[in-house]
Amino acid sequence: MSEHRAFRWRLNPSMFTEKEHTLFESPSFSASAFRYSSGVEALRIRAGRGEIVWLPYLGQQVWDWSVDGASLKFEGFVEEPAYGKNFLQNYGGFLIHCGVTAMGNPCPRDTHPHHGELPVARFDEAWIEIETGPSDGCGEELSLCGRLHWKVPFVAEYHCAPSLRISADGLRLRAEVRLENPTSRDMEYMYLAHINFAFAGTEKILSTVPFDAAHVNIREEVLPGIAANPALIKRIDGEAAYEPELVATLDHRENHKGTASPAGSVLVHKDGSVRWVRQDSPELDHHVVWITHDRDRGACGFHLPATAGPTGFEREKALGNVKRLPAGADTTLRYECGFADRLEDAPIPGVF
Repeated sequence: MSEHRAFRWRLNPSMFTEKEHTLFESPSFSASAFRYSSGVEALRIRAGRGEIVWLPYLGQQVWDWSVDGASLKFEGFVEEPAYGKNFLQNYGGFLIHCGVTAMGNPCPRDTHPHHGELPVARFDEAWIEIETGPSDGCGEELSLCGRLHWKVPFVAEYHCAPSLRISADGLRLRAEVRLENPTSRDMEYMYLAHINFAFAGTEKILSTVPFDAAHVNIREEVLPGIAANPALIKRIDGEAAYEPELVATLDHRENHKGTASPAGSVLVHKDGSVRWVRQDSPELDHHVVWITHDRDRGACGFHLPATAGPTGFEREKALGNVKRLPAGADTTLRYECGFADRLEDAPIPGVF
């Protein structure tokens, strides 16, 4: 039996140049570094059937994820990432970390930027970890990691350390986001994983959470009858205009109280392939459905793991959804997403 071994490769901005070049190759992975014309550093990971483009310093975003050469992310949004822009001006990533001091669309009483400071934060550190051997029966796995120390006097201070583990076949991404409160006071926080799948070819959403009035809150009714019957959200109309967007928040807690159970959803495509998302942290007791479609753009964010709805800090606090991290404490938020050729291969039982 082979020995379990772990390696860490610390990155440096100087490694990234306009000409893409290989950093390393292993039996299951290859990594190459390049820099966009905007100056943003990017790492291209090839694994099995998958290819991931990751931004180690700009929000630790996954800018793109392709399987069998076809991108899985939304269409019609920003083509290239850039520093010094706000959320919407830079809105083009497949996976965007949102939070931490606030999240969502600011309401009139809010002062926070759209989806908080994380999406455009410049991370302090970034590194790659590779594990080999039979530790969990999965063979070789690669993790993309980083750390941000965010401190604004009289506002908040925290450490954020995301980790994104990529399977050797390139079909599964597992995220862990560790938050630490180093201060002597409790900290309020919010988080959302903006996972932006494509709209084209989608057929229906299956979920472990009921799409009923007890669990679903719809911000805007962009299609007839959805507010009265939230289950209609699950059947995707490929010809309809979801304009400007359909936003629904699902609360996993029973009667909006208590601890939420793990939850997951599957997006079924007309060709039989599926995309799936699963979350299993008690703090992630909500998820958001975000769909937009017109002749210029399309996105089917069918399951965005979240600590709250995306209606801004003040509204979500009034609803009791803003979380608290005690002084000196830490927490880890866990979720994963993947691609499968058939519904039977998606690792989420109990969807309907």
